[in-house]
This record gives sequence, structure tokens and C-alpha cells, in this order.
Amino acid sequence: LNIVTASHPAEVGDQLTGDPRVDVVSCTGSTAIGKHIMRRCADGLRRVFLELGGKSAQIFLDDADLLKLVPAAGAGICMHGGQGCAITTRMLLPRSRYAECVEALKVAYQNLPYGDPSVMGNIMGPLINARQRERVLGYIEKGKAEGARCLVGGGRPAKLAKGYFVEPTLFVDVDENAT
Repeated sequence: LNIVTASHPAEVGDQLTGDPRVDVVSCTGSTAIGKHIMRRCADGLRRVFLELGGKSAQIFLDDADLLKLVPAAGAGICMHGGQGCAITTRMLLPRSRYAECVEALKVAYQNLPYGDPSVMGNIMGPLINARQRERVLGYIEKGKAEGARCLVGGGRPAKLAKGYFVEPTLFVDVDENAT
């Protein structure tokens, strides 16, 4: 097993995916990168394992202890600035308990500690760079344009002038076909 990281991942990735000595390629990344890797590996019939970007959902049933589980799960979504490959990005809540879950999430997000990741207790730190911050802010605007209601956050925090921070953001009433 070799794990390769690089400041120019496309150069390294293209070298590895085109090299006949490489038998298997595994990648965690975006759908676009996954397609590129598959095309590059197809000629050599290399095995490919891909874990690609998506919108993983947490599904809650009405008999669960929702007022305990939902706020904690909401905080988990914000871990690592929401940039982890296994972080869920959506919650599917029972209609019968939707209003109370939304209120619990609202309170949790309004009180979620975020900022300097070296400060113990902060759940959420900055995004990786300015480009990613602008991408996230663009998706937030797209969500609003598609009719989702931004209940908490949605912008750059006034309290953190330095760094690539975005406020913990909670959308509700999101159409299932929304971006």
C-alpha cells in the first residue's frame, strides 16, 4: 500500500494511473476526478476503487430519541468544516416530528462552537483555502436560489476576519432534487 499526496495531484495521479506497474488505484475525491481516473485506468484494465463525492443522508425514524440524536448529528456534519469524505450532508426527518427537529437543529447550529481549530471545544474550523470557501458560498447562494430556506448561517462570519471560514449553515425545506 502506498499513499501518495502531492501539491500537484493531477501530475502525480496521471503518472500513477498511466503506469503499467500500477495494478490497482483507489481514490477518495470528486465525481469528476473519479471519471478521469477511470478513463486513465481503462486502457490498462487496472482495478479501480472510488469513493466519490455525494450527498450522503442520515435517516431518522420517528421512534428514535430525535431531540438527543439530531443536534449531535448536526454538529457532526460540521466536523472538519464539512470536508470529510464520510461526513453526511443531509438529514431525512419524519414529517410528524419535522418542526421539533428543525427547532432543535436551529438551536444547535446557533450555538455550535467554531473558529480556530487549535482551540479545544471548537467543532468546526476553516475550509482548506479561499477557492473552497468561495465554492461553498456559491453553493449556499444556489441553495437559496433553488428555494431552500437558510435558517442559520450562510455567510462569512463577522467574528473571524482572517481565515477561510464559513458560518455553520442550516438549510431546511430543501427540495429533494435541489443541487
